[in-house]
Amino acid sequence: MIKATVIIALILVVSLSAAGCTGLPSTSSPTTTSTTTSTTTKTSADYSSTFTELYKSYNLTMVQPFKKSTNARGNDVYTGVGRNATVPGSSNVTIVIEKTKSKAEAKNVYNATIATKLKEGYKANRTNAAAYKATSAYEEVWAGNYSANWFMCNYGQKSDPALILHSWVFSQESYRYS
Repeated sequence: MIKATVIIALILVVSLSAAGCTGLPSTSSPTTTSTTTSTTTKTSADYSSTFTELYKSYNLTMVQPFKKSTNARGNDVYTGVGRNATVPGSSNVTIVIEKTKSKAEAKNVYNATIATKLKEGYKANRTNAAAYKATSAYEEVWAGNYSANWFMCNYGQKSDPALILHSWVFSQESYRYS
């Protein structure tokens, strides 16, 4: 009975400590308080390995598997580098997928990115954009090149059940011709 009481008391103290209300005078340093606060921050799921496997199924050799980060807008961003597995010596393609909060945000990021690329000297390639859009489910697709650099971006609703990702995304791909 004493063991059970001690275990219950320990569980209660740990639970209350995690909630920040032990009723005891605080002896922890600000660093400890900061650590406790940061552990309660909600993190979203990480689809890095899922994206890596998905792009492998598109005949890409993943030179750098996808990694998750968070951008200045607070959105999850997945970045990976792949190469066409069926074409020896093909160029590395950098792929960036941003999970946006809404269709409006995805479209705004898309439009701002195109404006930036045009200012950098990229010229639109409507033929490539139309060909890609015809084979995808994206709302809009833009493709362009500048010298030996190629760039494509798009936005749309990604609802692939394998990804468990039902949201609007903005994505981009870029590479340099060899």
